Amino acid sequence: MNHASLSAEELIAWNDQTAKNWRTLAGENPALLDVPCDISKAKTVGELLQHVVAVELRYAERLSNLPVTDYAQLPFSTAHEIFATHDRALEVLRGLLADLAFDWSEEIEFNTLTAGRLRAPRKAVLHHSLLHALRHYAQLSTLARQHGFGPVPPADYLFLVAKRA
Repeated sequence: MNHASLSAEELIAWNDQTAKNWRTLAGENPALLDVPCDISKAKTVGELLQHVVAVELRYAERLSNLPVTDYAQLPFSTAHEIFATHDRALEVLRGLLADLAFDWSEEIEFNTLTAGRLRAPRKAVLHHSLLHALRHYAQLSTLARQHGFGPVPPADYLFLVAKRA
């Protein structure tokens, strides 16, 4: 094993801390959810956050061979509603990671909303769902600052693990 690599557990911790920071920011500033947004076909920040957590949940469900939740079933009116979906997704993913017999190299087939039917190893699907969220949180940081919301919490991995010298 290459010890210089991030483990799935470390990536989940980074993703989860970043989501907690956004849950706090959006919870303290509900108007943030109504800010206009043109990222990933979203019309508002709330819709983009719904997209972020929907991807997490839907890929977690695919990895677990569970029925995939329809986007329309995922609320996004409040930070609490949005991040309850995130919590559900991570609960499923942590359960998979705890299963030592789970085959992360197995390829699965799945439908996507934008790219059609794909086939990929389970490990790639897991990492995509977590990094996808982090990428969108970075985009949201700029948007939130431009609209006067903040301070936007740091989302860099280093700040999750570093200690003051």
